[in-house]
Amino acid sequence: MKYKSQKVAYWFFALSMLLFVLQLVYGFIMGFAHAGFDGLHEIIPFNTAKAVHLNLLVVWLLSGFMGAAYYIIPEEAQHELVSVKLAYAQLIALALTGVAAIIGFHLNI
Repeated sequence: MKYKSQKVAYWFFALSMLLFVLQLVYGFIMGFAHAGFDGLHEIIPFNTAKAVHLNLLVVWLLSGFMGAAYYIIPEEAQHELVSVKLAYAQLIALALTGVAAIIGFHLNI
C-alpha cells in the first residue's frame, strides 16, 4: 500500500467478508427449513432468516464498495484522505447499524 489511508479499506473488506459468511449461514438455515429440516424454526423463523439474509446482502455489498473506494481514491488522487478517523467512524457506524438491524429482526421490532 502506497498510502496510510488505504489501510482503512482492509477493515471494510474484513467486515464485508464477515457479513458475507453470515449471509451464507442464514441462506443455509433457510435452505434446510425449505427442505423440511427446520430444527431451528423455534429459534429463527423463516421470515426472520429471509429478512436478515437479504439485508446482509445489501450491507456487505455496501461495505465492499466503500472499501474499494477507500483503496482506489487515494491512489488515483495521489493524496491521503482528509480524515482517516472519519473513515473509521463510518465503518463503526455501518457495523453498528447492521448489528442493530439484525437484533431488531430477531426481536420482531
